[in-house]
Amino acid sequence: MGMDKNVTFNVSGGQLNVASESATINATQNNGVSGDELDSIVKNILENLSELKKENAEGIIDIIDITKEELAKSQPKVSRLRNCVTLIAPMMTIANGIPVLATNLQKLQEFIMPFIK
Repeated sequence: MGMDKNVTFNVSGGQLNVASESATINATQNNGVSGDELDSIVKNILENLSELKKENAEGIIDIIDITKEELAKSQPKVSRLRNCVTLIAPMMTIANGIPVLATNLQKLQEFIMPFIK
């Protein structure tokens, strides 16, 4: 590729794309987050909130929203993810008696942990 031609550099997170002239690049950035796994965990949590008080269910939904928002970023903020893990802990007590909910809250915590170490 000759550098004397029209060259475009695109940097996103840790990924660099270089295109010359009118080239098209189709790229996927894999930052280690499995969207399918996270979606499955979230789905199982949301399906089991009906037995909780409204404010507790809303608290769990807020944690999920923050987690998903942060993990969608190319460089998630460790402090926000750490807060999510901290906030999930008391929800485990609230989920006592709803095994699927408790199990999936635990899975969500475990899913987040590699990003805060």
